[in-house]
Amino acid sequence: MQSGIECLVLHLLAAIGVYTGAIFLYDCVRSPLAILWSVIFPNNKPLSKRYGPWAVITGSSDGIGKQYALNLASKGMNVFLISRTESKLVDIAEKIRAQYSVEVQWLAIDFAQSAKIYETIRKSLTGLEIGILVNNVGVAEKNPLAFDEIAIENVKQSVSINVMAALQMTYMLLPEMKQRRCGLIINISSVAGYFPMPFYSLYGASKAYLNSFTLALGQELRGSGVECQLVTPLFVRTKINELVHYDKFWTTILTDVENFTKQAVFTIGRSNCTTGYWVHGLQFTFMRLVPKKVLTTLWYYCGLLYRKQGRKS
Repeated sequence: MQSGIECLVLHLLAAIGVYTGAIFLYDCVRSPLAILWSVIFPNNKPLSKRYGPWAVITGSSDGIGKQYALNLASKGMNVFLISRTESKLVDIAEKIRAQYSVEVQWLAIDFAQSAKIYETIRKSLTGLEIGILVNNVGVAEKNPLAFDEIAIENVKQSVSINVMAALQMTYMLLPEMKQRRCGLIINISSVAGYFPMPFYSLYGASKAYLNSFTLALGQELRGSGVECQLVTPLFVRTKINELVHYDKFWTTILTDVENFTKQAVFTIGRSNCTTGYWVHGLQFTFMRLVPKKVLTTLWYYCGLLYRKQGRKS
């Protein structure tokens, strides 16, 4: 027979296991349940009526940003495109005007430049009722590098684009949203922000900052009428991932950007924290079953392998 102390220990361990499992399960299903609830009891207001008529999308000349612009335009939102390459912005603007009965404006600007660019952006947005801000612009190193191997100019550029752009744009547009008591800020981050990434430490750290900022801001905005959504995709076939040197395994799990963004836009107003795509949600769940230390170590050895292959090529 077990002693009283042994029974107490077993019951305590069982209770800890149940509690831990319940917390993990809650974190895994809260977003799908919120989306399911919104489907059963939908808010049928158009996005332009719910948040405001204009959507501003940064990094909108390629990839996720471009697809957000197209999807939001298809839902009746006027779109303001901000990105670096003027020719691409012109092409996208013409495509949106041809397909959808919405207004389109654009501004060619490089977020790696000095803080003076935000005054230019502010003037360009004057008079527009901004309902949705999509902070999407981002940059990553092409090859796996140790932090001290990155040129200091690239370090500053990464911080300017991956961190300061979202902060500055949010700081610019949030007061007016709060005054109107409606609006939505969408920060496109990455699952990389949840796990340390050796040899991509700068990129991962910038996304960790954005994750923390977005979730905290969302709590600050409770009761203000303004919503805040964090989107943390895994591997999506975008310009950034095309530049990074992956082997065949990683390229096979890249998600098509059109499918990803279509589902991510569907989650607007339904979930405040999502991977944006159900496949990514499943992948993220399995990743969270692995201890963070193990994932970090695996990424370290993957980085070493890619660095070795890069030197041979």
